[in-house]
Amino acid sequence: MADRLTEIRAAIDSFQMDEARELAARELEESPSAEAFYLAAQAALNHGQRLIYLEKALEIEPEHKAAREELAGIRRPDQAWHEPESKPKTKPMEQAEAEAATIKLASISKRFIAICIDGFIVAFFSLALMAANGQFAQLYEAMSTLDEAVVAGAISQFQADAIPVNLAVSAVYNVVLMVAFNGQTLGKMIFGMRVVKKRGGRITVLDAFVRNVFGYTVSQILLLGYLWAVVDGEAQGWHDKMAGTVVVDERKAGSN
Repeated sequence: MADRLTEIRAAIDSFQMDEARELAARELEESPSAEAFYLAAQAALNHGQRLIYLEKALEIEPEHKAAREELAGIRRPDQAWHEPESKPKTKPMEQAEAEAATIKLASISKRFIAICIDGFIVAFFSLALMAANGQFAQLYEAMSTLDEAVVAGAISQFQADAIPVNLAVSAVYNVVLMVAFNGQTLGKMIFGMRVVKKRGGRITVLDAFVRNVFGYTVSQILLLGYLWAVVDGEAQGWHDKMAGTVVVDERKAGSN
């Protein structure tokens, strides 16, 4: 009913998500509609559930503009939603939630390995950039003097130069790839993972910058920001909290 849809919108706008999910569940049981599924997607518990609800909204009403635009932002071009040849019978909410379970948050172990892979790539390009700038040659020249004070000073200067170079390369690498490849770096591509907005949709340049520059800097404090993802209900590190993102595993359940 229209009044309940209004109540769901009000609950979402005031960030009362538990209430919004309860109201949406009742609406979908009693009177499933495209708008009800769309609103249920806005209050969904996870990315997979949100995806299923948006698809259900479009099955009922293919021209639902908000659902279509949001789903287009979540899906890659080769996964775009297409209107079915014949409209299927609306599935109950329980089945939609069961389907959503096939889309899950990425495991912490995979994310850690992916970060290590990306870290090696960033380190390689950082060292290559420093070599091209002659900083290795300067270090070698200082070491060839065999003067301990000169060598110590050269090593200290090399380390000081490496930090900003590494940060700059890391920022460019992560931001450019995540925007260009819809939430993926090379490490995440290998494991079939993707960074998406918590409430659905692909990340923007600002999201990528906040997450992978400011967020990573904060998370690296004693690694507490990364460890937080282990105990967080949605496996969000501090960098994900700052950007409002989650990391999802796109590989189907049971696949290798």
